[in-house]
Amino acid sequence: MDFNPTAFDVEAGLKSWLALVGILAGVALAIGLLGSFLSAGAGGAVVFASGLTSYVKELLSVSPRRIFALASLTVKEAIRRKALLVFVVFAILLMFGGWFLTDSNDRADLQVSVHITFMLTIISWLILPIAIFLSCWGIPEDIRIRSLHTVVTKPARRVEVVIGRMLGFSAMAISILLLMGIVGYVWIQRQIPDQVTGANANTRNLLTCRVPVYGTMFFLDRQGLPKTSGLNVGDPWMYRSFVEGNSRSRAVWLFTDVAPDKLGDSLRVESRFEAFRTVKGSDESMTQGLEAQYTLVNNAREDAFSSFGVGAGFREAAESLRSGNFENAAALLNSAAERMLTSPSDFPYVDCQQVAIACELQVVPTLRKVGDFPAVADAFEAFGKAAQQVTADSSDGYSGLSTACATLATVLEENAAELFQKMPKIEVPLEPFRVAEFHEGDDYHEYPRKLTYAGDYEATARFLAKVVSGLNDQGKLLDGSDLAATLVDDLAAAGIAEVNAELVEQVLQEEIKAEHLTAEDGRLTVADGGRWLTFFNNLVREERLISQDPAGWMLEADLFDDLVTSDGVLRLEVACLDDQMYLGMARPDLFIRLKDNMFLTGYSKALLNIGLMLSLVIVLGVTASCVVKGPVSFFFTLTIFVIGQFFHEFMLKLLSGEEEGAGMVESAMMMFQHRNPSVGADISEGKRQVMEAVDNSFLGMLNAASNIIPDFSTFSSAAAYIENGFDVPWSSSVLPAIATYVGFLVPCVLIGAACLKFRELEAK
Repeated sequence: MDFNPTAFDVEAGLKSWLALVGILAGVALAIGLLGSFLSAGAGGAVVFASGLTSYVKELLSVSPRRIFALASLTVKEAIRRKALLVFVVFAILLMFGGWFLTDSNDRADLQVSVHITFMLTIISWLILPIAIFLSCWGIPEDIRIRSLHTVVTKPARRVEVVIGRMLGFSAMAISILLLMGIVGYVWIQRQIPDQVTGANANTRNLLTCRVPVYGTMFFLDRQGLPKTSGLNVGDPWMYRSFVEGNSRSRAVWLFTDVAPDKLGDSLRVESRFEAFRTVKGSDESMTQGLEAQYTLVNNAREDAFSSFGVGAGFREAAESLRSGNFENAAALLNSAAERMLTSPSDFPYVDCQQVAIACELQVVPTLRKVGDFPAVADAFEAFGKAAQQVTADSSDGYSGLSTACATLATVLEENAAELFQKMPKIEVPLEPFRVAEFHEGDDYHEYPRKLTYAGDYEATARFLAKVVSGLNDQGKLLDGSDLAATLVDDLAAAGIAEVNAELVEQVLQEEIKAEHLTAEDGRLTVADGGRWLTFFNNLVREERLISQDPAGWMLEADLFDDLVTSDGVLRLEVACLDDQMYLGMARPDLFIRLKDNMFLTGYSKALLNIGLMLSLVIVLGVTASCVVKGPVSFFFTLTIFVIGQFFHEFMLKLLSGEEEGAGMVESAMMMFQHRNPSVGADISEGKRQVMEAVDNSFLGMLNAASNIIPDFSTFSSAAAYIENGFDVPWSSSVLPAIATYVGFLVPCVLIGAACLKFRELEAK
């Protein structure tokens, strides 16, 4: 699970491919023209034009019927050359491989991985040598025994010979692959134990293809402020960041496009975190691991104001904004406006710039999205622009910032009730679970669409306001000027426990007597035109509605209606509950698990990638055999494959500077002088410039090689997915493999056809 799939960019890939092919075509034409002048002298241009015209005409007169005939002949020759003997080795490996794999590990998930890895490895590595041998020796052998002479004297074009050979050898390799794949699938199903395949009623099928949905990730520090990364506990490989236990520190995932038609009627979450201890902990935590908890959050205020308090000068106001206490935030901003004139040092330049960025990128866009607050959004926008005018070497900007801050405070105070009404906070904590230090497998949890949770102050107030105002609108709250006799029953029908329903009736009666509520036209209204939400929020915070039910105010939240935002975003926070402990996580460590696909689906995609890899090897081998003899072609193709499979990523790291180190010449010189890279070579400046020029030329050649040599690791990525129990994603695994194959097929056909056309067919 330590992979991070990214979708293949078809448009960018096509543009780079066209640019590279164009450069290679230009180089090839220039070399051909130069060769024509060297061989034919002044008439070289005519010879070059004649040959190029003939080549283009041959490409345009390709016949599918002749290609198919040549491909059929190629398949027959491959069979005569005992290519199918590979099945004997395959059968032997299957017969005895099960002895060493069955029950090779107590962990069920590792048994799946071992069996699948074994099968895909022997399939690809048994067919690969045959593909290289056949493709590299095919055309050179035909030239040696002069059988190709009888073909090219017929109407068959040499480009058709190249395509026919590629198609025939590829068909042979894919046929072998399909037969091996079918046998391998049956073997996997029979060899893996029942406790893994879920054959028993009490076991879960691990031989499946999970479909993950990954989100974006960020962290909250112990003050609740957003950060790009968490804590570092000393691990030099910062793959995972850590959150502190028993604090406001959180890891936050945001999942987009969350909808019922995609997830179904439940939320399935799977994770794999890392536990880290600073103290021994309790006996329970030692045996069962650290305690972690998911929380589903829909908090528009957090989305809007979390970054507002990055600067210390605005932190208190940001906390009030995030908690929904907009009146207090207005008071704090008024105080800040006064101190900006008297004590501007309380608001450093850095804090002002940070709050300006927060207003521009987070506060204003969120306010314009979640509700109709143009005045508030405009006030924050003006405040951000004023904060941006504050400079490090002058205090002139604080006057404008103070004015903007006071205006913002006034607007917030005027719209406090509306903001609190339309910017709710819903937090649904889910059942805690354990994360062991020596983790085995993954933590898988499934939650229903309807979630029951113990509400906090705000959630309880919003729930009661919704229920009571709904009954009021239906005319069920009053009977004349008194509360309705059926009110308790109506409240219980809305999901309130009977003892709590009686408490609500009692408190409402007290508020009527205190004239905080008035009866008008059969409806109950809040005095002074207040809102029901504000009314119940004050009652709850005054602790006049303490639950009489021991379970507390148990509320129900709908996953899609209440917790997913209007634009389809689900926020999931992860916390560590144990004090002085830490929980480590990275973006791929948690994902939403969609409906599983059958194992056959991912297995078929993995075989498709293997087939594309074999076909590409054949294309390269046939192309090389059009230029050189069989042994040279074989070693050339094998070298290209080894570099592309095992060293392509290393080349990219060298070119990007991710792999630290000096150039080849500089490294050799430092070894000779017994010096380390931190000191460098002891040479003059002139020699250093020459050395760097030579090293840069080698890097240029390495860059050209990285663009020409195919990345064969693209084809093996599919196997890594299903070995870990995941479905093979089309956009990040299969599509790049297809694009790589097609991208090399077209130029290789053109190069092979040109080389075979302009060479003499004699055996030397």
